Amino acid sequence: MDCVTTHYPPYTVFTEDEPPTGRDIGLLRALSKAMNWDIEFIDIPWGRLKRSIHTEPFQCYFSLANIEDRSEYLQFSKIPLHTTQYALFYRSGIPEKQLHNWTSLRIGGMRGIRISEKFIAEYNIEPKDLVYLDSNESLVDMLKLGRIDGFVTNRVVGNMLTRHEQGIDSFVISSLDVPVFLAIDKSMQVDMEKVDAVLNDLIQAQQKVKASNETAH
Repeated sequence: MDCVTTHYPPYTVFTEDEPPTGRDIGLLRALSKAMNWDIEFIDIPWGRLKRSIHTEPFQCYFSLANIEDRSEYLQFSKIPLHTTQYALFYRSGIPEKQLHNWTSLRIGGMRGIRISEKFIAEYNIEPKDLVYLDSNESLVDMLKLGRIDGFVTNRVVGNMLTRHEQGIDSFVISSLDVPVFLAIDKSMQVDMEKVDAVLNDLIQAQQKVKASNETAH
């Protein structure tokens, strides 16, 4: 089974000459063993991934939000692999009041990820001030160079990429929380209730290990 996603550390990590890793890939490996699936993980650009759902769907997608008309083509798990929390990462020194009104701020985002009109209105974003780039790493570079004032991305991903950077702060945008799931092409006729039961057990076990490790430290 070809199962596609895009490079999105720490959830999905693809590097040359190394097997893919990451939190969600670990879950899918355990799930495939329990379901007796033979999965091949494939990394493709986000734009191509989105187009394929409506044209020539892959057998399997993961870390994918159940939005728009995707359920017309795919059957989704009910158990999310994780919930994406978004945050604004910005140059230190921006006044507190301006963090809630982004008029005149140049804001970066990932190309292919649509920012809702409601969110644009909530933060008074001017469409001309939105800058779309192909990777989170490029967003960090642009922020460091002063070419943008901030960027919106996954909180965990952004924290990981900026953890050694000076002069970058962040805050979580709670209105943008998005759960993401495993999705299977409907022609595969997979028993999604069984998938959900296995995923639930795997995630609970994963959370217990995480809690145990945090207690030990």
